[in-house]
Amino acid sequence: MKKLNVLLVALCIGGVIQAQDEGEAKNEDNLVPNPSFEDIGKRGKVEEKGQINLAAPWTSVTMNPVDLYSESTKTDDFATPVNERGEEKARTGTNYAGVNFYGYRGREPRNYLGVELLKPMEAGKEYCVKFHISMSDMSKYAVNNIGVFIDTAQMSEATDGNLYKNPQIISVTKMIYEKQYSWTPVCGTFMAKGGEKFIVIGNFAQDDATRTESVRLSREFSGRQTYDGYYYIDDVSVIPTDKIGDKDCACERIAGGQMKMEYKTFETKLIDEKESKKVTYVNSDGSKPGDKPKVVEKKDDTKTVEQGGVVYKKANAVEEEQPAAPKVYSPNDVVIYYESKQFQVPDSEKEAIDEMVKYLKKNKSKVVEIQGHADPSESSVSSIGKRRSALFRLALTKAGVPSNQLKTISLGITKPASKDDASKNQRVTFKVL
Repeated sequence: MKKLNVLLVALCIGGVIQAQDEGEAKNEDNLVPNPSFEDIGKRGKVEEKGQINLAAPWTSVTMNPVDLYSESTKTDDFATPVNERGEEKARTGTNYAGVNFYGYRGREPRNYLGVELLKPMEAGKEYCVKFHISMSDMSKYAVNNIGVFIDTAQMSEATDGNLYKNPQIISVTKMIYEKQYSWTPVCGTFMAKGGEKFIVIGNFAQDDATRTESVRLSREFSGRQTYDGYYYIDDVSVIPTDKIGDKDCACERIAGGQMKMEYKTFETKLIDEKESKKVTYVNSDGSKPGDKPKVVEKKDDTKTVEQGGVVYKKANAVEEEQPAAPKVYSPNDVVIYYESKQFQVPDSEKEAIDEMVKYLKKNKSKVVEIQGHADPSESSVSSIGKRRSALFRLALTKAGVPSNQLKTISLGITKPASKDDASKNQRVTFKVL
């Protein structure tokens, strides 16, 4: 018995050491020093605006200093999670930076956040460059053109104006980043020519080339909105893609979903992701089980024979085209996504409601359970999962579905769809009982 206990203790210790080693290895792969702005020195305390220099070696590239937010502060204006710009918990640790990417008619100056990498990039090597942003609550404008400029030489401009460069990392869809209360990744791959050692985060486009969207001030905050596009920034990384794989460098969102490079598809339904992960067995001739057999002419054959997915039949035989089987609709496949802290049924989901109504009216014996989910970042809104499911049920009953065909349940944060992407957890799912 003693030997067994000793063995179990040894295994546990080994597991802890292995986990620590894996974490350290992952940190070592990141070329960005102080990636989440946690190291501000033993005596470092944020006292005022523009003190990113406390999180060395991060710097302000222009004369417009970048802000630093921290738990270690002498002023509530630059504290975390609540500060003069709104409220946001740090994605990692307790600190993050604050950068302005746009000023309405030049009223507010832009900022540019820069750092020297731990070592130069290697020629011919591909890197994943990534950082996370969250739009501040007090800003009026959500913007696009947020990107990263990479260079071999340090950029330091004695100007309080805008910088105009061609950033290598930028949204290919020109997406506008309007998410608040949660962190959105911005990333892309970069093939190094060799010697690149400096990165700068900012908006390098002209004002008239920058798209904006006005955002209303949440009821949770009071005061006057600032006429800018100000964002919090956390967790910056530059890691060779051979250390993480392509899947961790696909941040684009299109058509209400996420461009997932690992699935090589633009589909957005979770069921399609599951299908794409299935193992496919291939016959020796290259055909797959369930494939429609190929037809090969054998002039001497007197009958049809199937071998390994290939059908041999008489010459001049005519093969009839079989129509593809239509996909059967099921509420189990439907997912309705919500904006952060919102529980009203999105206007864009009218088609989904119509399909659900059609299904339930046709299948009057079926009962559908409406499951409301939430993300931890939405904790300030009470019973949000319950509200989402209840309001979707109300939308269906108003459309003519009998109430006895509908049940609701709040799953809250108990069944997250993603650990990193809050937008995937802000949802309603369905289950046919």
